[in-house]
Amino acid sequence: MSRTKKLAVLASTTAAAAVTVAMTATPAMAWTAGNFTATLNGTMVINAGIPAECTGSTLSGTIDANGNLTITSASVSGCGVTVTPNNLPWSGSLNNGVAKLNGFSMSAIGCTYGGNLTGSFTGANNLPVTANFANQTVNRTSGWLCPGSATVTAKYNFAAA
Repeated sequence: MSRTKKLAVLASTTAAAAVTVAMTATPAMAWTAGNFTATLNGTMVINAGIPAECTGSTLSGTIDANGNLTITSASVSGCGVTVTPNNLPWSGSLNNGVAKLNGFSMSAIGCTYGGNLTGSFTGANNLPVTANFANQTVNRTSGWLCPGSATVTAKYNFAAA
């Protein structure tokens, strides 16, 4: 191999190694840890055979640098019936475009439904973001003569508090 080709091979190998080191050494983008408030964007629909449309809901809590959520407060209003969030705190996460709420639980008219909600979020890995949970099934956890499951659809705007 000629001296010029050897230098070219050496230079391209060195450049490739430098790019590999730079790419693997770059840390993942972290969230700014702190308090958040998530406000309902539109309506929340809880459907257990008869849909209840709620016009207001707020979630609040903390987010850590990895996007893990602790929801310490939840409220729901404008449903036509009283809907009560239960079993707080809930956990969750905002990670790689996936939004999760774990331990979600709400009661209305003597029926309680709970489970985990999984949706998507838009925005960078930092607040504000919008999380969308569409047709998420939650199971009946208590109540007599209540349907065995319900679906939940809601969109929340998460912002630093």
